[in-house]
Amino acid sequence: MNKVARNALCPCGSGKKYKHCCGNNVVSIHKLVDQEIEQHMHDFIRYAVFEHESFLYQHTKAYIHPKERDEDALMIFRFFISTWVMFFKKDMRGMTILDYYLSTIRKHHVRPSVLSILTSWKEAFPSFVQIDHMDGSFAFGIDLVTGETKQIKCLDQHIDYDLEVGQVITAIFVPHGQYTACFSTFFPMPLVLSDAVKHVVQEHWEQCNKDRKQWIEQYPYIFQQSLTIPLIDTNELSPKHQEVLTILEQKANIGDRSVLDTARIIWRQYCRAKNPNIRKPEVYAAALHYLLIETIFQEEWMSQKQLAQMYGISTSTLSRRIDDLYHALEDLDFILEEEIDELAEAVEGDEDWDEWDDDDWDDDIFEVCEDCDEEE
Repeated sequence: MNKVARNALCPCGSGKKYKHCCGNNVVSIHKLVDQEIEQHMHDFIRYAVFEHESFLYQHTKAYIHPKERDEDALMIFRFFISTWVMFFKKDMRGMTILDYYLSTIRKHHVRPSVLSILTSWKEAFPSFVQIDHMDGSFAFGIDLVTGETKQIKCLDQHIDYDLEVGQVITAIFVPHGQYTACFSTFFPMPLVLSDAVKHVVQEHWEQCNKDRKQWIEQYPYIFQQSLTIPLIDTNELSPKHQEVLTILEQKANIGDRSVLDTARIIWRQYCRAKNPNIRKPEVYAAALHYLLIETIFQEEWMSQKQLAQMYGISTSTLSRRIDDLYHALEDLDFILEEEIDELAEAVEGDEDWDEWDDDDWDDDIFEVCEDCDEEE
C-alpha cells in the first residue's frame, strides 16, 4: 500500500485532508518511547517499595528529622529522599536498587531504545535547575551545580507545568536520549527564593570541591536546607535582633516555615518601628512565642508563667513585654496584613502540589516510609 501524502484527501472518504483526519491518529515512535519510559518510572518505584522495602525504609529514615512539624514539607522531603536512595544508596554487594531493577527488566522484552534510556539512568544526577524558558513540554534552564544548559523533556502530558522564568526546580535528573528528564516529578521552589536557593546550592558545590560524588552524597542535606530557607529576609536586623528569632525557633520548636515567616514579618516590623535596645533576647522571644500561641498555636496553649519558666525569665517582665508588643502591633496592623498577604501569594505555587493527581506522586512509596519520622 502506498503512503498517503499528508495534504491529500483522506482515503476514508471524510473529505478532510489526511493530516487532519486518520493521519492525525498516527502515534510517533518518540511518543511511544516517552510513554514506556514514564511507565518504567512508576514500575521502578513499585519495584523498590515491594522488593526492597526494608532497605528503602531504613535508609530513608536516616534522613528524616523526628521533630519535623511541617507535614507538607515532610511528605515532599520523604518522597525525594526515597528516590535518591533508590538511585544512589548501595547495599553490601555494592548494588543500588536501580542496579537490581535493570537486571530484572533485562529478562523481559523491552524495546531497545527504551532499554538504552533506562540503562543511562545510572548517570542520574540530583540537582537544581533555574528555568530560562518553557516551550510546550520542554523546559530549558541552567544547572546551578554544573553550570550546564539543560533541555528538560516533561514526559507527563497530563500535567500543566506552570513554571516561571527564573524559578528553580530540584529533581533527580536522568538522561532521556538527547534530552534530560526529571525522574517521576520535580519540586518547584517559590520564585522569591531563587536567589537564596542559588546561593545555597553554589556554596555547597564549592564545599564539595565541585566533586560530583561528594555532591550526590550531600544532596539530602542540601535539599532539606532548601526547604527551610526563609521567605522573609531579616538580614537588615542587628545581631541582637536576629538572636531573638534564633531563640524563638529553638525554644518553640517550630518546624513549619510559614509560621516562622509570619513570626519574622512581625518581628521585623516591630524592630523597624521601635528599634528596641535588647539586653535579654529571651524576653522578646518569649513574647513572640506567646503571640503565636494566641494566634496560631491555640491547640498548644501555655500560660505566661509556663512560658517564663521555659525561657528562664520572670513572669512580670514577660507580661510587660507582651503588652508592649501588642500595642506596637496595633499601629502596624495594616502593614502586617499586607506583608502576610504577600507571603501567602509568594508560596501560592507550593499549593499546586495539592492539585496534582495521586499518580503523579505514586503514593505507594509513602506507605513503606509512613513512619520514617517516628522512633523505633
